[in-house]
Amino acid sequence: MNRNDLYDRKSAVRGGLQVAEAMKRSMILRQWVAGNLIRLMMNVLTSMDERNHPIEVRESLINALFGRIANVLLVGVAGFGCGVFSFERSGAILPLWCGGLGFGFVVARATLIRQFQRQLVKPDGRGLDRLTVGFGILAIASSLCWGILCFDCLALSGDPVLYTMVLVTTVASAGGVAARNAGAPRIAKLQLLTSLVPIMAGALFANDDAYSFLLLLIPALLYGLFELIAEINQQLVQSFRSELKLSRMSNIDHLTEIPNRRQFASQSAAALATCRDLRQPLSVMMIDVDFFKAFNDNYGHQAGDRCLQQVARVLRDNLRHEGDLVSRYGGEEFAVSLQNATETEAESVAARLCGAIAAAAIAHRHRDDAIDIVTVSIGVVASDRSFEGIDQLVNAADKALYAAKRSGRNKVVVARHAYPPDLAVV
Repeated sequence: MNRNDLYDRKSAVRGGLQVAEAMKRSMILRQWVAGNLIRLMMNVLTSMDERNHPIEVRESLINALFGRIANVLLVGVAGFGCGVFSFERSGAILPLWCGGLGFGFVVARATLIRQFQRQLVKPDGRGLDRLTVGFGILAIASSLCWGILCFDCLALSGDPVLYTMVLVTTVASAGGVAARNAGAPRIAKLQLLTSLVPIMAGALFANDDAYSFLLLLIPALLYGLFELIAEINQQLVQSFRSELKLSRMSNIDHLTEIPNRRQFASQSAAALATCRDLRQPLSVMMIDVDFFKAFNDNYGHQAGDRCLQQVARVLRDNLRHEGDLVSRYGGEEFAVSLQNATETEAESVAARLCGAIAAAAIAHRHRDDAIDIVTVSIGVVASDRSFEGIDQLVNAADKALYAAKRSGRNKVVVARHAYPPDLAVV
């Protein structure tokens, strides 16, 4: 290879790196712009109170918003029908365009709802904002098309039949919007404003002064619908908050304020299914506080409760990330599940948990060994094809836990790949 060839290759590599860096910067810029646009639109489409709801309540409100498709499509069909009818009677192209465009926005919104129902779009964290913005833009755009159609029929057509048809259809659809979309009150109100206020403007240009009564009727109608939206929204939020409270009471251990055994079984089973789909390992740990009965008998039950609370906090604070789950399994026993954690990674986390509990230095001078602080024993297992479900993983980790206790406590024992498991002391 001569010097020129070497220089050309180096130049090509540098050029490739520069292109890759430029693409990376462009992607970061697009993500930054998209994120800021979403935040801006959220400030427009939702109130501070809506954004401050607990994430579970927001998810429930989104579920209510992305409910039935039929009523959404019916409003779109009605708008398109009015546009066609107006075109047939007056020959005006604007109502036809508005009806068709509004129907297109409705179909797009129905498609988004359908994707959500099929779980092709999942509302997790930032996804809630994207779903809300997407729904809001499409809903308000279709309502604006309907409002322009209404204005044209009232102000420009001079046809009493069109007046009547548009007014009846608008009032009926407005009630449906208020009831259906009350889960997103500001979006619902903007829909009503964009569809009803043009009627007031159209009444000013109508060829019959009698239609001026709409200047009084529409504000009264809007006020009533706004009150209806607020009342339905309040009922929904109160209902979802009550459900959330009951759910937390049934799934959270009241003493340690971490998930209980029921929640562990449910979430870990779902995590195992996800890991299998992604061909990732799921690791499970069973953890027991050493000589806890002696602690309770000598220090008292209140001190025992405080000990369990502190152990729970230490375990929770020393996991890898929020995706890891720690729960109180029963008594002084805790369980941990780690998604996408190999046997080696789980072993490392378990050793860290053992060290963190010891570092907490909770006094325990009534043990049967020479140690005078609270420690834990941990059994670890990582999933493979020999495990059919979460129960087998828990059983394998439990066997490893008891092996750790038999071998002197304050240890980690790993169940190697097999069911029934082989055990190895760490």
